[in-house]
Amino acid sequence: NRTMHARIALIRTASRIIIAAIALAFTTHAALAEEAKPTLADVLQPVIERHHGDAAVAIKNLRSGESFEYHGDQPMPTASLIKFPVMIATYEAIEDGKISLDDVIELKAEDQVEGSGLLSTHFSPGTKLSLRDAIRLMIAVSDNTATNLVIDKIGLPTTNQSMAAHGCKETQLNSKVFRRDTSISPERSRLYGLGSTTANDMIRLVERLYKHELVSQAASDEMLNHLFACEDKIKVPRLLPTGTRVAHKTGSVNESRTDAGFIDSPAGPIAFCILTNKNQDQRWTDDNEGDTFCAEVGSTAYKYFNAKDGRPAPAIAQTLQMGAAGDLVEALQRTLNARIQPAPGIGVDGDFGPETENAVKKFQSQNSLTASGVVDTATWKALGPLVMSEEPVGRFTCSIGWSITPAARTTSP
Repeated sequence: NRTMHARIALIRTASRIIIAAIALAFTTHAALAEEAKPTLADVLQPVIERHHGDAAVAIKNLRSGESFEYHGDQPMPTASLIKFPVMIATYEAIEDGKISLDDVIELKAEDQVEGSGLLSTHFSPGTKLSLRDAIRLMIAVSDNTATNLVIDKIGLPTTNQSMAAHGCKETQLNSKVFRRDTSISPERSRLYGLGSTTANDMIRLVERLYKHELVSQAASDEMLNHLFACEDKIKVPRLLPTGTRVAHKTGSVNESRTDAGFIDSPAGPIAFCILTNKNQDQRWTDDNEGDTFCAEVGSTAYKYFNAKDGRPAPAIAQTLQMGAAGDLVEALQRTLNARIQPAPGIGVDGDFGPETENAVKKFQSQNSLTASGVVDTATWKALGPLVMSEEPVGRFTCSIGWSITPAARTTSP
């Protein structure tokens, strides 16, 4: 019996040792895994360091609170991004009863300025529109003339007063768009152009808007609707999974590209602000480095927060077929022209018609795929990296729907 009890005690002791060893192994493995998991800084810093120009970046997951900033308090030019604070100040004035969204504004010849938008190129003096519609044009298509109409309605100093009240003292509107003669801060106009902000200021504003803390819930929802309608898709939205919604406002001038807002992601809303200045690449093409930098930062943040088991979330493959249209179809058409030998020379018009379908079938046949004419996952894989742009020509068509000559390729001064 003594021998048996001794054996049982020995077995129990051995079991405890084994269990402790296993627990230690799991604990060590978990610790190592946690230690090996990259941080948000680990994945974003290399992207920032590759950019040829000055940059300020701030990212924040509004659900988890995890954040990153790089030069977050450094004042930078906004270009047309300043139109976002102008919208905030306008809705505050509406809430205060000073103006109404239904107020009618009459367009005059002297109001029409160059650059992005529709009112100067497609509408005649005497056109009447509501303040609501002017705000929509200011945000959705970055209309410079509409912006000045909104600024006239609230008063030039109002935006800066609003931003100071929100603790965003570096976020300032310096003048009306393409009207440097109206500057209320000539020195800041010289340094920053139309306006200035910091990445942290923008994150603060985006978060407060998302939480409906700036104005009433109804007014906040209207502002979010305007931001979701932004038609500039070549910056942060560019590399995100198909169908991802982004509420944002962008800006573009020769030296600067900017984008701020939030990505509606499964892991929670990802607030972002990307500011660039003194960019080496000042081309007005779809592959401008400032634009692609914004896209890469947005994509990197999205993949980081939506990773599974430390692995990036899978991209969503979009099937294209006859009847499809848009920027992705244009990229497909360019890519087919580059991949098929001899090149079919199909038109790059963004419409998936019979000519594009025949080219897809030819490519599929050349690559031993089923010649269905439908661009599925296997076809995308065979195509490889998409050709996003062609050599620039004398006239450039903006992605949001109007044409401008090289001399006027700016959205704000």
